[in-house]
Amino acid sequence: MNEPQRPAPVAGEAERWDARYAHPKFVYGYRPNDFLVDNALMLRRCSRVLCLGDGEGRNGVWLAEQGHRVTSIDLSSVGVAKARLLASERRVSIDAHVGDLVEWLRLDPAAQGPWDAVVMIFVHLPPEERRQVADLVTPRLVPRGLLLFEAFTPAQRQLGTGGPSDERLLLTRDRVLHDWPGMQLDIRLTDRRIFEGMGHQGLGSVIQVLGQPRAA
Repeated sequence: MNEPQRPAPVAGEAERWDARYAHPKFVYGYRPNDFLVDNALMLRRCSRVLCLGDGEGRNGVWLAEQGHRVTSIDLSSVGVAKARLLASERRVSIDAHVGDLVEWLRLDPAAQGPWDAVVMIFVHLPPEERRQVADLVTPRLVPRGLLLFEAFTPAQRQLGTGGPSDERLLLTRDRVLHDWPGMQLDIRLTDRRIFEGMGHQGLGSVIQVLGQPRAA
């Protein structure tokens, strides 16, 4: 039997993130994202959770500590190695993968779900990739599954406290609604203090999204 084709990371982006995560400390800290923690009570016990763009694993590992079954994917092999190390140190297990998000979702059997929740924390993709991720993820959520993500808005560029400089990668309400037509969404835009390692420090302009699949 032929082995399933495995997605390969995009070299330039992977190398950029590998270089960032090569720092001996965790660039975005060890603590989970505040928005995730505030809403994790919505998850059923032992949920199957997919963490997209999970970086060094702080969010996926924390979810595993809460008793959830976590699959984590990131473009950076260095970031994933640190996520596995953090899970080992915390004595929990995560199924951590290296790959380009779109290609991994398309090709890897581990990506198929079904998922009780999909989590994306500060994952900033080009518009076409955002929509592809949404199209691939939406049908793999269980009927009352949870979509949870936080990202920076275009106003973040004036604050200088982290996030991408390319305006196309930042999110607005209209962009989120366009990307996720199959989801019933609760969208909040707010400014909040962010203290996440060296990478995110200070006031941030963010969009926070909770969603569930629309009823068929």
